[in-house]
Amino acid sequence: MRLITSLAIAAAACVAAASTQVSVAQPPFGGGTPAPTLPEVVVRPDTQAPGNVGGNGDGSISWSSDAIGSFDTLVGPYQQPDWTTQRVFPTTRVYVLPAGTAEVEQWVRPTWPRAGNTEFRFLEEFAVGLPGRFQLDLYERWNIEPDSNNQQQANHEGVQVELRWAMADWDVIPLNPTLYAEWIERGGPQDKPNKFELKLLFGENLSSRLFYASNLIWEQEVDGECESEYAWSHALTTPLVEERLLTGIECRLASITEKGARDNPSIEFLIGPSIQWRPTNRTFVDVTGLVGTTADSPASQMYVVFGYQFGTRAGPSSGYVSRPVSARGN
Repeated sequence: MRLITSLAIAAAACVAAASTQVSVAQPPFGGGTPAPTLPEVVVRPDTQAPGNVGGNGDGSISWSSDAIGSFDTLVGPYQQPDWTTQRVFPTTRVYVLPAGTAEVEQWVRPTWPRAGNTEFRFLEEFAVGLPGRFQLDLYERWNIEPDSNNQQQANHEGVQVELRWAMADWDVIPLNPTLYAEWIERGGPQDKPNKFELKLLFGENLSSRLFYASNLIWEQEVDGECESEYAWSHALTTPLVEERLLTGIECRLASITEKGARDNPSIEFLIGPSIQWRPTNRTFVDVTGLVGTTADSPASQMYVVFGYQFGTRAGPSSGYVSRPVSARGN
């Protein structure tokens, strides 16, 4: 009898214990201690995700933005340094504009020959960056130069059409080669022959504060004296004030011949300082002064270029879908 009583008491104790555990894990409705809960999760948009830098949704930024802090900051879909997005060197081209960026430029180029009157060239240019690493440029070309009576005359010489294609995104191929072709449709009262120009453009960051560009050039008249020009230009620049002021040096070596005298070229070499001032993010002024160092060179020559950009402004390249690191050069 005592055995049966002991078993009954033990069974009652087990049932009581089980009931106590359930009441702790699942308290009665409307009472008891509430079960523990997880912290609230707050989801915020990732403002650094590709395509959202600068707030334009496509990687671009506004022209008033200060998101680009230095000339060597990589920008745009081609991951090119910011210094290449505006014309730094009047004598030497480099790479292409980012797709969607457009600009207008006014050029003035006075030339002081070793004898005779000063000659002036004026260019009005429109340039636009196209998808696929292309760039299109259109020019109007005007001159003030001596006529057959050595009197200064203004004339509309013609128009120029230029197309560039960069062979790869920046830093994929050493020196970032870019192909350049230009057709110059001439005319005016002096009836000059048309000509074409082919170039191979190079550009590179030698360091974070030293930038280099070089062009191999062939310019050929298609009629008349069939003047041929083979040239090689170089340019170096360094920042004085980030995103505002660059200064450097440019030079150009050229061999010029005409039909019937190909074995007697004129050799020109000009060299001198250059400066670029960017008053705002979308404007720039270039001034380059060159001195002739050979008997065939002009005594001196100057370039003054004013540019204004519009359209899409390329933001930091982190805002674009990037290519694999293994695809970039060293």
